[in-house]
Amino acid sequence: MFIKFEERHNLTRGARSIMSGLPSFSFDGSTASSTEEAFWSWRSIASPLFDVALPDLRAIDTFEVEVDSYHLGPLVLGSVSANAQQFRRSPLTVARSGVDHYLVQLYLQGGYAGEVEGRPIQVRPGDVSILDLSQTLQTQADNFHNLNFIVPRAVLEPLLKHPDELHGIVHSGQTGLGHVLATYMQTIHKTVGSLTAEDGAAISEATASLIAGCFGPSADTQEIAAAARRGALLLTIKRYIDVSLADPGLTVDRITREFHVSRATLVRMFEPLGGLSGYIRERRMFRCFAEITSPSHAHRTISDIAYSWGFGNEAAFSRGFRRVFDMSPRDARSEGTLAQIAVQRGRSGSNGPVVAQWIRDLRV
Repeated sequence: MFIKFEERHNLTRGARSIMSGLPSFSFDGSTASSTEEAFWSWRSIASPLFDVALPDLRAIDTFEVEVDSYHLGPLVLGSVSANAQQFRRSPLTVARSGVDHYLVQLYLQGGYAGEVEGRPIQVRPGDVSILDLSQTLQTQADNFHNLNFIVPRAVLEPLLKHPDELHGIVHSGQTGLGHVLATYMQTIHKTVGSLTAEDGAAISEATASLIAGCFGPSADTQEIAAAARRGALLLTIKRYIDVSLADPGLTVDRITREFHVSRATLVRMFEPLGGLSGYIRERRMFRCFAEITSPSHAHRTISDIAYSWGFGNEAAFSRGFRRVFDMSPRDARSEGTLAQIAVQRGRSGSNGPVVAQWIRDLRV
C-alpha cells in the first residue's frame, strides 16, 4: 500500500533553504492505492476539524480528494476539492480533537446545508462562512472546492465584541463584505507559494483583523478597544481555568479575587458559555474524556479519573458525561480505542498527515 503525502518545505533538493518559503502540505487522492484508502487518508487529515462520512457506501468507489495547505505561522491556509460528504462536529468530536479554533471558509464551487448548534445554515458558491470549532454542527456538502483559514481563538477572540456568537454566520458572495473576503482569500491563495515566513506572520495579523472587521465589527474605536480588553480578559480567565482544572479550590470566589472582577461581571462574561460553573464542569468533563479514551490511562479506572478531575459522585458523573457526549464513559473508552484504529488506518508509515498536527498545535 502506498499513499503519497508530499510535505513541501522548500528544503534542499537543490540549494534552497527552509527559510525561502512557508511549510506546506499536499495530498492527492489519485496517488492512493484505492479510492477507499484515499477516503481514509482524507478522514485522518480532517479529523481535528470534523468527523466526515460519505452519503452512502457506494460513494467510496468514486471518491476523489485533493488538499493543499500552508502554515503561515499563526494561521493555516488550505484548499480542498472533494466529492460530496457529510461533516459533523459533535461534543465528542470537540473533546477528541482538542481544538477550538475558528474556521473561515470560501466555497468556490459547491456548498453545504445543515445545522450549527441546532440552527439552520446554508452556504452557496461564492459565500464565506465562519465556524466556531468549540461548538457543534452537522452538514451535508455537495461536490466542492473551498478555501479555508484556520484561526486560533487566541488570535481572533481579543478582536471581537462577541467572540462566542460567530458560529454559522454566512456572508453571501453578492454582498460587499462577502465579495471583499472572497477576493482577499483567493488573492492570498494565489500568492502563498511565493511567501516567506516573515510574510506569513504579517499576513496572518492582517487576516485576523479583516475577519474580525467583517464578522464582528464594533461601533467605534472606543468600543473596539473595550471589546478587545473584554476579549483578552475572558481569554486569560479561560487559560487560568484550564491550567487549574485539577485544583479542587478552583471556585468562582477564587477567580473574582485573582482577576479583581465582581461576580456579576463573571456572570455576564460566561453567560453565553453556560455560566462559569457550567464552563468549568464542561472543561473538566473534556479532560476526563481525553484520559478515559487515552491508551496511556487504560490502567486507571473510570471512577479514579473522574475523581482526579473533581467529580466525587460516580453516578452523577456518568449522567453528566452522557449528557455532554451522548454515550457512557465505558462506551467512550471502547470508542476511543476504535477511533485510534480509524485514524491510524488513514496513515502511511511515518508520513502521516502533518496538516492535522498543524491544526492541533496551532497556537499564538
